[in-house]
Amino acid sequence: MSYRKSQAIFNIALLALILLLTGCASGAASAPLPSTLPPTVPVASSTAAITDLPPATATPTKPKPSPPLAAATPEPTATVPTSSTLTPIPTPATAGCPCPISHVVIISIDGLRPDALEEADTPTLDALRAQGAYQPAAQTVLPSVTLVSHASMVSGMSPEKHGIFWNSNDPELGKVQGPTLFSVVHEAGLSTAMVVGKPKLEHLVLPGSVDSYIYAGFTDRQVVNEALAVIQSDMPALLFIHLPDVDSAGHALGWMSLGQLLAVSLTDRLIGEVVSALETEGYLDQTLLIITADHGGSGIKHGSDSPEDMTVPWLAVGPGAPAGKVLQSKIITYDTAATALAAFGLPIPTNWDGQPVLEIFEEEPQ
Repeated sequence: MSYRKSQAIFNIALLALILLLTGCASGAASAPLPSTLPPTVPVASSTAAITDLPPATATPTKPKPSPPLAAATPEPTATVPTSSTLTPIPTPATAGCPCPISHVVIISIDGLRPDALEEADTPTLDALRAQGAYQPAAQTVLPSVTLVSHASMVSGMSPEKHGIFWNSNDPELGKVQGPTLFSVVHEAGLSTAMVVGKPKLEHLVLPGSVDSYIYAGFTDRQVVNEALAVIQSDMPALLFIHLPDVDSAGHALGWMSLGQLLAVSLTDRLIGEVVSALETEGYLDQTLLIITADHGGSGIKHGSDSPEDMTVPWLAVGPGAPAGKVLQSKIITYDTAATALAAFGLPIPTNWDGQPVLEIFEEEPQ
């Protein structure tokens, strides 16, 4: 086991111990949610005392229905032109968005299964789901591992096109094939930044495409600290935040274990800090926030075509996104990049597989 992985597991165990000693996991105060969230959202959360938690063989539950894990989605087989020529697509303004989007923030929670959101204590994400549009059965790509899946998430392409099939930090293997979300946005004259918790994600950074790339360390706390500094000092048009703790807990303690669900709760609170910072700095009402994951997992592994590995959550909150809507669109992880370009009103490369989820820009009548 690597030093970084061991350190991450130690930090998760330490934070879990702090929760047990302070009662945070049973509903203690967390970072305040921004005032733009509905103040009366009926968010379900666990209110049992820590001493009342079920044995370690069970997991805490919330009184919400668990969405079924979807069957794995096969990779597209249609031939797509390899030219990087751009083709116009509808912008949010023409798709029903009531106000311009100046910023897109993508938060990827590494290893998060959607059913974990139904069992862990997640007040921030519960409130955001009530305010935004949610797809509980989005799909990732094969192999369902961190680097390959994130390459599709930010490149808008299947692995056969973006060229990354490995899952390690190996500079000799090269970079993702472009154009990527970051290169298109940067070429349009907009600023970009990435704050990540795994150094191998540098394989996704094409030369000249990311103004600020920060490997913050192997924990969510380190990543969020750096992300807050970026938001408070020089907020870019496109900000990508990668949170590694849920994946680390899954590998160490098992997916959907009590320990991993505690890690999900901790991650939820840190996302609350990011949202609060966006509001405090005056960006929130101009920001499309997309929260998703690269893959799920079962046991202590992932990477297969099983529904547990392939199914991920996908949440969009921002101008025009209908509140509390369960999306009907079939979403694959490379649609994230296309949706971000649609939010900026930028054309999508013709060799991309991703399509914008325009359903999130269709505000429903009051």
